[in-house]
Amino acid sequence: MISLLITSRIDDNPNWGLPNLLQSLVDYSADHNNFEVLVKFDTCDPKVPDYLPQLNNYPFAVKHIVEPRGRGYIDIHIGYTRAMMLADDRSIVMGAFADDFVVTQPNWDTTVLAETTHFEDDIYMIHQRPHPCFYRPKFQEQPFYPHYNLDHMDALAIIDEGPFWSRKMLEICGGLGHVSFTDAWSLVIQWYLYEDHGLNRTRFLDQPQIYRVLHDEVDTRESDRWDTDRRINFDFIASDFYRTMVQNQARNVALNIQAAGGPQSQPCVKPNAAEMEQILLATAQGALETGNEEDVIREFQELNRRFPNNPIAKKQLANLLGKPIEESAIAPIQAPPEAPKPTAKSNFSSTLEAALQL
Repeated sequence: MISLLITSRIDDNPNWGLPNLLQSLVDYSADHNNFEVLVKFDTCDPKVPDYLPQLNNYPFAVKHIVEPRGRGYIDIHIGYTRAMMLADDRSIVMGAFADDFVVTQPNWDTTVLAETTHFEDDIYMIHQRPHPCFYRPKFQEQPFYPHYNLDHMDALAIIDEGPFWSRKMLEICGGLGHVSFTDAWSLVIQWYLYEDHGLNRTRFLDQPQIYRVLHDEVDTRESDRWDTDRRINFDFIASDFYRTMVQNQARNVALNIQAAGGPQSQPCVKPNAAEMEQILLATAQGALETGNEEDVIREFQELNRRFPNNPIAKKQLANLLGKPIEESAIAPIQAPPEAPKPTAKSNFSSTLEAALQL
């Protein structure tokens, strides 16, 4: 069974769309017994009491809680985590959505459930879109791409806004991360699972099943919260404090996978330095062909930072910025951890031994 975790605000919310989401579930589901909808409403929302009786009109289970709003937009992830407490015992996989999403593909439920059987320990994620960035080569054919820079989280395109996670993984992590951007949290924890533990526990759907309906007044650069609440979230994601917490979550996930003794990972052989240079170069050239100028500059700066002797990066940056590029002219970006050196022991064994010594 799938549990859909929903946060919903009716009053003073121009993009409230919970009825649209629920109707799309009526229209596009293969079996209404395959899923449940768990909704968190705000105690300070005066329109909730009159709306609640309508939740009984659907052919699937809709449960709800009414709890304090907290900081609103910034605390959406807390609402998702609180809604988890309502989950049916049969639930094995969960998705978290604001109430302005709608289902767009028939049989979305069987499509998602089909991806839940690949790991015996039931620890995994499911993405509806490939990893960013969209302009990298083989974007669709090779969806797993853990080579993005965490310092670029605010600029990565396109991020999957509606991932799914196994219930067990969310329980290991204590819920939906530490920030309301659960899509960004998914990318960060995937990055650490790959970099620190050599893990790929991500399945990818062929196409998105659930789509977010965007509203210019609240979801674009023209909105008031773009540089307020949204900026607060991304500043927090960029902090060492946040990353350390997610890194520890990834470590706990890896330890649970090791303890379960099941299949540890899908194929994810780490590239050597020469291969990584070519990967980053191809991504930068992809941005040059199909991205905007900011994308191009960012990708060639990343290539120049990690491989300062790459002549193509220096040439392209000189053309883009209008002057020769020296290392000191490039704004420093936090370097990702180096790939672990080959040892006789696996990353999992080292992780487990380190934990036992605590």
